[in-house]
Amino acid sequence: MCGIVGMAGNFNRELLDSTLKSIKHRGEDHSGLYFDEENKIGLGHSLLSIFNLFNESNDNIEENKQPIILDNLVMVFNGEIYNFNKLELFLKENNNAYKESKSDSQLLANLISYYYNLNSENNEKALLKSLKSVLPQLDGDYSFAVYDKETGDLAISRDQIGVKPLFYGNNKSNDLKAFASEKKALWNAGIDDEDIHDLSPGSILYNWEIVDLEDNLINRIINTDFKELKSQYNDYKDYLETKDSYEIYKELLMDDLYSAVEKRVEKLSDIGLIFSGGVDSTILAVLLKSIAEKRKKDNGISLNIRLYSVGVENSQDIKFSKEIANDLGLPLKTIIIDEDTVKESIKPVLTAIEDDNVMKLGVGMTIYLAAKAMKAYGIKVALSGQGADELFGGYNRYLKHFEENSLFDAYFALDEEIYHDIANMYHVNLERDDAVSMANGVELRVPFLDKDIISLALDIPGKYKIKNNEDLLRKHILRDVAKSIGVPDYIADRPKKAAQYGSGINKILKKKVLRSFDMEEFIDSLKNQNNN
Repeated sequence: MCGIVGMAGNFNRELLDSTLKSIKHRGEDHSGLYFDEENKIGLGHSLLSIFNLFNESNDNIEENKQPIILDNLVMVFNGEIYNFNKLELFLKENNNAYKESKSDSQLLANLISYYYNLNSENNEKALLKSLKSVLPQLDGDYSFAVYDKETGDLAISRDQIGVKPLFYGNNKSNDLKAFASEKKALWNAGIDDEDIHDLSPGSILYNWEIVDLEDNLINRIINTDFKELKSQYNDYKDYLETKDSYEIYKELLMDDLYSAVEKRVEKLSDIGLIFSGGVDSTILAVLLKSIAEKRKKDNGISLNIRLYSVGVENSQDIKFSKEIANDLGLPLKTIIIDEDTVKESIKPVLTAIEDDNVMKLGVGMTIYLAAKAMKAYGIKVALSGQGADELFGGYNRYLKHFEENSLFDAYFALDEEIYHDIANMYHVNLERDDAVSMANGVELRVPFLDKDIISLALDIPGKYKIKNNEDLLRKHILRDVAKSIGVPDYIADRPKKAAQYGSGINKILKKKVLRSFDMEEFIDSLKNQNNN
């Protein structure tokens, strides 16, 4: 993972450089700029080099340097492409002049160039047409920008669920437009917060205008009409008869979870896991252990797994993490926190998340402290269980649908809320998690938000997630999967406890630290500092 910035209009090289430096923490391995003074366009990239880590002693920095210039196209890229081998094979079979890609960024540039050349006979919007061909083929978490030197067109996009951040905005008084991986880079460029926008996942910002892609995951989720869907059935039993059986969904989910984790560690020698000792993170730990054992047996290559748990002494998360880590035989690093730790961390966490929301601060601090410990140990990539609660009905608030509705209405209302939560995860959770991990130069990957798992989970009926109004544990099918892959019952049946509560951070924040600390004032000072 990396940091990217771009500008168009009234700016100079010094401003572009300082804007890129404001997010240098996202990639300290290398920085690169493309600056076209005549056409007033600039792109910048900060590199965190992790590609093919176990094969390259120098982390493959040379092949990962950006911006990439390929003929008339200039690209900056942040993220990972998990179907690299499939796309590489496609290019080899369809392009006689193709040379092997050494990184995900090179592969994407080559793929865009391939389709660009197919569309270049009719040069009108050739770049846009090429991206419309490329994006549906990508399985990955990413944000990127491509500039066409020949036509002056600029296209910016991000992955279908919004795992990787991308903000854009304009300085109305200065005729400057810009995009970046973090808001603070845009503040640095003189763009006010009210003029900064999230790029919608799966869309394209083409010459600063939004182009929606009809067949993308978020649009399919948003456009699902639950009233119309519900009207097609007399009762919930009729609806269930159109679905696969519980056992089939369970088998499919086990397969997809294994695949999602495996593809996210395929080229790594070391992986950290943000670990609460809850069912979601323990599923990932069990799968990682299985993948590591298989890899070692098949080709002798190690996958070194290290778990990281954050909490006050004797907190629930610390207690359960120690017990299950010992049962699994996996190394665990516990980060024991107290009031001083929280006080020391509040400013860097707020600086990272760029938001004065208390809940975001509490969750973000847990990830921040885990990522900080990973960086000290030399780990560059981590996994988290983000997304499992939204996909499988984990939150207590989902039970409200059973209070006044019939079961028929309740389950459709549950599905509708789950769809809504998944569509909005990018600005509610994902940007926060990315920001606090990357503040420490650690890339966070989220297997539960694999596109295949999302598609499967949204197809699984609500009844398989929450059995009835008395199902206080919730996430039934996921807990069942956990037991099937070897997660002990005391973890599989552990009640949901949010990170900020399970770690004890929320109590310290509210009862001690925030009484004498003004978050809103600090965020305002951060904006003003970056604007000057």
